[in-house]
Amino acid sequence: MSVDPKSSSAESDHPAIINVGEQGWSASRNIPHSEQYGNTYWIGTCYERADAALEWEIQDMKDMPYLQHVKMLSKSWKTLRHLADFMEVGTSPLQWRYLKKNPDEQKERCERTNITLIEYRSENVPKTTSITSANKLRDTLDSITHDSSNPPPLRMFIVEDLSRTVIEQLGSRFDVDPLFFREQIEDYVWHNTRDPWATPPSLTASTKQRSWFRLRNLRLRYHDTGTSFQNAKREANMWNVLRRPDNDNNHWPHKDAVNDGEEDVVSLTRTRTTIWIGQDKKGGNGTVGIVLLDPTLTDGKPLWYDRMNWLPTTSMEHGPPPVLDLSQSWYKDIVQMTTAFPWSESAAGHTVESQVLTYPTIYTVCAEWLIVCDYVKTRLNQIEWEVELPAVFRSKGDTIDGSLKRLHTWRRYIPIFREMISETLEQALPVAVRLTTAPNAQLPQLEAFDSIKPDFERILRMLDELQARIDRLTDLVTSEISIEDSKFNYVQTSILGRLTWLATTFIPLSFVSAFFSMNEDVSALKDTYGWFFLTAIPFTICVLLFAYLAANDFFHLPMVKRRMRRKRVKLS
Repeated sequence: MSVDPKSSSAESDHPAIINVGEQGWSASRNIPHSEQYGNTYWIGTCYERADAALEWEIQDMKDMPYLQHVKMLSKSWKTLRHLADFMEVGTSPLQWRYLKKNPDEQKERCERTNITLIEYRSENVPKTTSITSANKLRDTLDSITHDSSNPPPLRMFIVEDLSRTVIEQLGSRFDVDPLFFREQIEDYVWHNTRDPWATPPSLTASTKQRSWFRLRNLRLRYHDTGTSFQNAKREANMWNVLRRPDNDNNHWPHKDAVNDGEEDVVSLTRTRTTIWIGQDKKGGNGTVGIVLLDPTLTDGKPLWYDRMNWLPTTSMEHGPPPVLDLSQSWYKDIVQMTTAFPWSESAAGHTVESQVLTYPTIYTVCAEWLIVCDYVKTRLNQIEWEVELPAVFRSKGDTIDGSLKRLHTWRRYIPIFREMISETLEQALPVAVRLTTAPNAQLPQLEAFDSIKPDFERILRMLDELQARIDRLTDLVTSEISIEDSKFNYVQTSILGRLTWLATTFIPLSFVSAFFSMNEDVSALKDTYGWFFLTAIPFTICVLLFAYLAANDFFHLPMVKRRMRRKRVKLS
């Protein structure tokens, strides 16, 4: 998450304040990293913990073995200290200033649970269990046993948002690497020098030893008014994971809507998806997958028609197609696509493969990236039209500076997008192959993901093309601004030139007037007026003619050429 508090015009009109929590808690609060929030280092820095951290410390960890484990590891893996703080507070420690006054809200955040458990057994349709409470999660994990007469099923936990209970229960049951949860709780593009939530980059060699990987992407959402966008920001602040929708600042007056005097907004939300694959040591060493997903905003709508459904269309001979109620939420879409896997054949009678733990999520992320690329291309096309046909596509009173401002958004974002895709290709997919391929398998490296890898490579090429296009457009818009400035300066110079000619006209008139005013005999002035005009008018004409010739190239250019010739002779 960017720590830049600056935002869109819509943000400046509406303070980043939450008045009522999603459960009805009356708790006016500022959104972390907004301008109104103020100093974020009241919780301490990466160099020194503040006294405020003592307020949320949990001393009795008898029933929290995983939290105790995380704290012990944080002495050597210092970035895990922030995960421990997250578990103790129940969300980002930046929310503690409000949660300590709202114990009911903190309790709800700590116990928040929204999980779908999918169990796969060979030759059977997958069994789905919805888990929406901390008690049910505990009971479900306790009920997982192993029957030695049958092979253990492949189990997959799809988790929306994170909480202390979810981390504690899943982490302790399956002995999950704490860095897996640490990777999901926040999303920052860069860190300031004192940020206590900073995470140092990992060596590629260490990522190859991990049993998890992350996918980063961008999600778009359309808001018909600025108020809807502000409500979305408030809603995101009620999530446990720290995310923030940003205004893309690319409203196009020629086609975009204005409702009730408010411009529509397309929000950009950076999203993380983290997948862990391991063994259930307490359940017959069956394969287990955990997928951590971000929540979805309810305010606003998916851009256009959301992602393209990549499932093959059914034939008329096969009856009505299966009903998939997609675009409800990021979490529900991935759950549906996972339960529908394999997509090209019936699940009954199909041998379960470990790829089911990763395919649906990776496909969904890739499809979302295609929408992002198409959207950026749309905005760049609009800027090009403004430059080429300003009389048609630029609103009255608008200047080309507005196009440059909108272009700057993508100059800042595209390098981040390229980094996300490169990370997916270079780190996430190789780890996914290693975790989902049997040790004795004969598949070449990445062959198992050959169906989706070309799409990520295509997205990377598209981003490279968009980056080059942005660079060209920046030069073009900058040149256009220079031309407009030159035109403005030319008009100003012309006006100044007219004033100069007017002043020049009065020079001889003033001179003659002063000359005749030296006569002290007022009675002698009766003939002065006639002599004044007979003298002043020819004199003025001569002065103006001389000034015109002095400013004309025809008069002074030959003189310049003669000087240049003399200089060349001297140099030779």
